[in-house]
Amino acid sequence: MEISHNHLLSKPSYPHYYAFKKMERVIKAMQHPQNGVPVKTQKMFLTTISNSFTGEDLIEWLEKNLDINDIDEAIHIATLLCKFGYFFQVAENGTNAVKEDGELYRFQSPYFWISTNWNAGNTDYAIYLLKRTMRNQEKHALNENEIAALEDMRKKLAHQWDFIKLQADAQIKVLKDRKKADKTFLDSQERAFWKIMRSSNEPASVLEEDMRISLMQSNTKIAKKDEFIRKKIHFFEQSLKNRVRTKASQTLQVLCAYSEAYYDYDGLFGHCLPSNPWITDDTTMWDVGAPLVENPTQLRVKKWSFSFKELLSDPTGLREFMKFCELEFSVENLKFYLACQAVKRAPTSEIKGLVHKIYKEHLSPEAGAEVNVNDIIRNKITKNLDNPSRDIFYEAEKHIFELMKKNSYSRFEQSDIYKSLLEKAIIPAPKKSGIFHFVTLDYFRNRDESSDESDEDENEQRGDFVAGGIYAPAAQSISAAAAGLTLSIAAAAGIKRHFNNTLNGEDKIDTLGLTNVPGNA
Repeated sequence: MEISHNHLLSKPSYPHYYAFKKMERVIKAMQHPQNGVPVKTQKMFLTTISNSFTGEDLIEWLEKNLDINDIDEAIHIATLLCKFGYFFQVAENGTNAVKEDGELYRFQSPYFWISTNWNAGNTDYAIYLLKRTMRNQEKHALNENEIAALEDMRKKLAHQWDFIKLQADAQIKVLKDRKKADKTFLDSQERAFWKIMRSSNEPASVLEEDMRISLMQSNTKIAKKDEFIRKKIHFFEQSLKNRVRTKASQTLQVLCAYSEAYYDYDGLFGHCLPSNPWITDDTTMWDVGAPLVENPTQLRVKKWSFSFKELLSDPTGLREFMKFCELEFSVENLKFYLACQAVKRAPTSEIKGLVHKIYKEHLSPEAGAEVNVNDIIRNKITKNLDNPSRDIFYEAEKHIFELMKKNSYSRFEQSDIYKSLLEKAIIPAPKKSGIFHFVTLDYFRNRDESSDESDEDENEQRGDFVAGGIYAPAAQSISAAAAGLTLSIAAAAGIKRHFNNTLNGEDKIDTLGLTNVPGNA
């Protein structure tokens, strides 16, 4: 028999909607009168079980109708269908695992499918448990978990417990009018249903929702909304209009020009004038490159001409530009821009006070240092003064920045102040260091002294001190040999360097020759 795989067009109303529908199509095919799983009355010990089938028949049907070649896969699918409550074991053994044996199963009624009763709540469960307590205690006794659940719901649903009792009594009266076989069949179905919905022994419940699937379903719902689709179309249209189309050759030219301009400022290329303080222990570069200095370096002054942002990002450049704006009587624009930057970095509690202060000084009709912005921008700011944000001055700040960039900054580059700074700028002289700048004779001498002291302490404890307090100079000969080896390598490299240090008070080294070096005779 072929199982229909038509796509379901109904709207999902609960999680795992499509998965449930696929499983239900398989269950309906299993229940086909001619081609389904053989359901009949089965004998078990001294009783007969009506409307049941064996696990062996179930596995055989799955292998035949689902084209399954592996019996383990068929058992796995059958176990999943059992865990989702589409059929249940007649004799409860505490597990939902299906095996290829003579164990008897029954199909669950569609009324008790999870997809039909997804929203079964505590009230329904309380009615079911209370109904069982009113019946024969031998057949319908509650286990420990169910007793605890009933007591818990008795407390939570105390406000409607009378209603729950009335419902339980009414359902028991209806059951009394049924035949014994029907009551047994209904009890087993209802117990199997609540075993799935209120599972206490299973480590993982089939009702758990996968967050990834939930997100995909929510995104699918959003995507179907006309408003969302219109916004998306509008976004793509604007992206196409505002897209910057430049040739690859032009882009490469811009990157090359940028790299050439900033080449002298890149420390990875060795441009650390006068020297790299991490290598030479000379902090002159840090001193001349401090945020605020009287005489900046020539490279630093030239960098101000690259862009207006470079000038404002340097505290020394900002100070010099402030002096120029004061002479030009346009300092209010710069002060307004700096105040807007301070608002962006200020704590949230201080934003409102700073905004009102800036508005009073630069934008209000009585402002003493009023800036030149149009009425549209000014009115927008005035409307938002009661509940200001960090970006309340965004448009005004952008407008003032462009004004300074076109007017004040261009005049500053051509002014005598900038030219004077460029002429007076210092050019640090580079300090060269040899290849072996990290190895000096002081290193070995200090190491010898510290090692001698530690050796003397150890030998004093052991009684190995030589007469006169002089220990055998084993460490001295080792360090002297290392120093001689270092000097030999340096001499072979063609590097000349003069040393005036005395090695342990024995010989003085005046050149990089190997003469008079202890340990290298």
